[in-house]
Amino acid sequence: MRRSAWIFLAAILLPSLALAWLAVRSARDQQVILEHQQAIISQNITDALAKKVQSQLDDSRSAFVQTTQQLLQKSSSPGALAKNFNRELRGTWKLAEVGFAVDLNGTIYSPSPSQGMMAKTFRTENSRFLGNRENVPVFSQYPQQALNLPQNGLNTANANSTTNAVMFQAQAQALPPQRQAQSGNHMTQMQQIQRELIRNQEAAQARSASQQTAAQSGNNVAHMPIQQQAAQSQSGDQMAQMEPVQRQVVPQKNFAPQQSNVSTTVPAESDFRRVIGAETTGALARFLEDKLRLMVWYRPPGAGRLVFGAQISQPNLVQSLKPLVESADLGYGGTANYCLAILDDRGAPVAVSRAGFRADWKHPFVATEIGEALPHWEAALYLVDPQQINRSASTLQLTLASIVLTLIAAIVLGGWLMAADVRRKIRMAQQKTDFVSNVSHELKTPLTSIRMFADMLAEGRVAEPERQTNYLRIISAESARLTRLINNVLDFARMERGAPSGERRSCDLVEIVREVVDTCRPHLETVGVALAFEIENKVETLPLVADRDALAQVILNLLSNAEKYGRHEILVRVRWEKQPGSFRSGCVDVLDRGPGIPAKKLDAIFQPFHRLDDSLASGVSGSGLGLTLARRMARDNGGDITYSPRAGGGSCFTLTLPLSAAQSDDKPNENVRTKR
Repeated sequence: MRRSAWIFLAAILLPSLALAWLAVRSARDQQVILEHQQAIISQNITDALAKKVQSQLDDSRSAFVQTTQQLLQKSSSPGALAKNFNRELRGTWKLAEVGFAVDLNGTIYSPSPSQGMMAKTFRTENSRFLGNRENVPVFSQYPQQALNLPQNGLNTANANSTTNAVMFQAQAQALPPQRQAQSGNHMTQMQQIQRELIRNQEAAQARSASQQTAAQSGNNVAHMPIQQQAAQSQSGDQMAQMEPVQRQVVPQKNFAPQQSNVSTTVPAESDFRRVIGAETTGALARFLEDKLRLMVWYRPPGAGRLVFGAQISQPNLVQSLKPLVESADLGYGGTANYCLAILDDRGAPVAVSRAGFRADWKHPFVATEIGEALPHWEAALYLVDPQQINRSASTLQLTLASIVLTLIAAIVLGGWLMAADVRRKIRMAQQKTDFVSNVSHELKTPLTSIRMFADMLAEGRVAEPERQTNYLRIISAESARLTRLINNVLDFARMERGAPSGERRSCDLVEIVREVVDTCRPHLETVGVALAFEIENKVETLPLVADRDALAQVILNLLSNAEKYGRHEILVRVRWEKQPGSFRSGCVDVLDRGPGIPAKKLDAIFQPFHRLDDSLASGVSGSGLGLTLARRMARDNGGDITYSPRAGGGSCFTLTLPLSAAQSDDKPNENVRTKR
């Protein structure tokens, strides 16, 4: 037993407890895991929204290019369109707030200050920048593939830049991942290198034609000495990068904590000519008095150095972006869990996916910067129910804890049941060992007596007739005792094998009990036990259908048990009683004046091999099978055996059997057999 307990402890319980501890420890980390998973999903949503906004802005720039091309087709010449471009564009393209036309020499053709307050304000704010007389911080953006220029003097520069761009593209792709990731979804490192190369070539071309430029231009730059112009061009070949700025929002979850508050869109100081470079179309943004100004521009083929552009109306732009937020794919959970918003450069919402939603706008769950087209604007995601993750984690932790506790309880219960079964089998094995010892003793005792008295009678050493009769009676009693013992062992073995019981026939319970009592009376009187037999309830017969031999064996076993513990007095009583359901049952009571049975032993007295006292130590013979066989035989015949204490001391074992249907409704027989 102890070895089995150690094996169970080492092989099952300890590994199970270790796994349970690991599961509970893992359950504590579920909130962090869920938050990380939701942050990844949310970041993908905001990244997708930022890309859609960028795509929408690219479409707007393309629409501006198409509108400009249509206006050029209707106009007699690019120069004629340039003088009236503001009016023409505003009447055709709804996103245009102001249309402007300039050349790379700095001459502004449109808008005219006389075309309204908006045009006048635009000239005041941008004349120095568009005239190439002032370097300002700007955010520039170019399409992935610029439009092809016509066959003019710029083709040579473009051809050279294209050849060199391919070479620099391979170098840009070899940059460390950190440098490539800094630009996010915006301008890549390869594009920066390519633009710088184009600007260098443009500056070299400008230096070679400085004499012609000075004669044609009317601005201050044209009157500079050639050496000063060359020096200025060389110093302006690279746009001066400014210091990074802080983001307007602080996401709760950020996958680059070291840059969580730093914007990835950094402006560069430049004038309009260097911003355009050799590109044919693009967009730029700048801040004037903390107000964002968005511009798109286009240099059409065949227009010389003319550049057409427009300042975008932000209210109209916001209206075009709202459908993107409302139709955004929020993934699993949909609008029930998330709210998307586009935040402007001040961190205020301009488009929200849920009407009436309120939140701390500057602290979203995750956010993604839109890029140079809308600098410091962000696609942000907010949790409608911030405590949902905690509740989900708590539910998951509770579920895991419940499962772990259930498994531990099942393991402990299974171990206890296994231990109980092992104890029961050990106890059964011990009882079987005692049974073998008891049966050996029981078999040896009657055989010794039978052999001793038979030898004395056979050798003629007993001459007195009375002694001979007494010896013969002892031999007969010991033979009957030996027969009962062997029958008990055989019957128990038959029942354990599941063999069918004997044939059930009609018989009389009173007659069976009387025959058994008459058979046992001489032996009981010989050993000094007074046997009384009585019939109650005025019955002469109690017919039933049962195995007659089995019932006789049951009554014989009850009498044998009473003989061992009865203290010289046994009463056998036959009676009938009415049971619920309007039928009668026959009862046989075997009463003695023995010590009785303790209450805690009542459930054990009918178990096989169980005895209140060890037979070898107490001097009481028996194998521990009598009552077990008696109850099993009684139940096989539809009855049962119960125990109850006898009034005045002793025990009462009651055999109850159902009577046949013909007798159960008859009146009791008036012929009564009283005590014998």
